[in-house]
Amino acid sequence: MELLSERGYKGATTRAIAERAGVAEVTLFRRFGSKANLIAAAVRRVGDAFEKVAMSPSGDLRADLLELASSYQQQFEAAGAAVFALAVEASRVTKLQEALHQALGPRIKALYDFFSQYQRQGELRGGEIEIMVNAFFGPIVGAAFFQRTTGLGPRFDLEEHVDGFIRGWSA
Repeated sequence: MELLSERGYKGATTRAIAERAGVAEVTLFRRFGSKANLIAAAVRRVGDAFEKVAMSPSGDLRADLLELASSYQQQFEAAGAAVFALAVEASRVTKLQEALHQALGPRIKALYDFFSQYQRQGELRGGEIEIMVNAFFGPIVGAAFFQRTTGLGPRFDLEEHVDGFIRGWSA
């Protein structure tokens, strides 16, 4: 992820990744099969904590949303510019897009299930889950984007965001 942040997808060659990791390049191909699969595995690993929250809601909507938001924000901080580099590169590199789709598909399903569970419990109003997920995560991504690209990101308070989301989406 560091190399991806520093050099972008094309510049983060498997040779450079292997050197940074202290392994032979062939080891990467044996383990991951391709550069795209290696990057997808790294993305999956960065978001493990996030997925755990989504897959095991506690029953306390506010606490769970705060933990999700915090975990998601930490992913952006940990992955740095790599997240945004991947977003651009995935639109150009089909194998990368496919690998990310496969890696992140279960995580996205866990998120939909998370919000659906709170809908079924009557804490969140009905409606399209995709819209709800975008309403929750979009501002976090937007704040991270502006901060990363300009250093002038708007002030963003996770608690205010979660409380506003709950006010707008509660049943």
